[in-house]
Amino acid sequence: MIRLFALLTLLSCSHYQLQEAQSEKEIPYRSLASEWKADIHYEGFSADDIKKVQGAVKIIKKIISSDEFRELVINYTFLDKKQFHENSGYSNEEIYQLILLGSETTGNRLANNTMDVELELYEDSSKTIGYTYPHTTRIWMNRKYFHNYTKAQVAGNLMHEWLHKLGFTHAVKWNKDREHSVPYAIGYLIEDLAVKLEL
Repeated sequence: MIRLFALLTLLSCSHYQLQEAQSEKEIPYRSLASEWKADIHYEGFSADDIKKVQGAVKIIKKIISSDEFRELVINYTFLDKKQFHENSGYSNEEIYQLILLGSETTGNRLANNTMDVELELYEDSSKTIGYTYPHTTRIWMNRKYFHNYTKAQVAGNLMHEWLHKLGFTHAVKWNKDREHSVPYAIGYLIEDLAVKLEL
């Protein structure tokens, strides 16, 4: 735990500091990935709803701790380059590191190896699956979709929204490149791996 704290102190979410830290010492990916966790607070969720989210979180945790997830993120390509669309200037390797560090842009931006979020269910007949805002830890999930989604789909959607908490964005309106943005691409990776691994 002391080693993890020292590493998290060394690393901030600055692009340049991540590069510097990477060159100073090898980052213990396996340790960080295996210790990754989620701290979730619920608003408007029934006991069964919470159980469904907890199942989705187990899926995310299992996938994040896998070598396959690391390889897929690091080797992701867009426009024939190893990169994501709208990547905020981060390399694929740095995006993977930020996921492990769990350093949300809200609050004090503490890198604590944890997904720290509040979830709220709401009712809406629109096509919006869920949404969030940059200034809050809260993620709103549309009950219409949540209740019909599998745990794998909830996992992919939760990961998508949480990646906004790490500072990544995408176009509001659909365009051909949007699915390659960090939230969409990695959200899809989580869902696809969950189906492939039968989680």
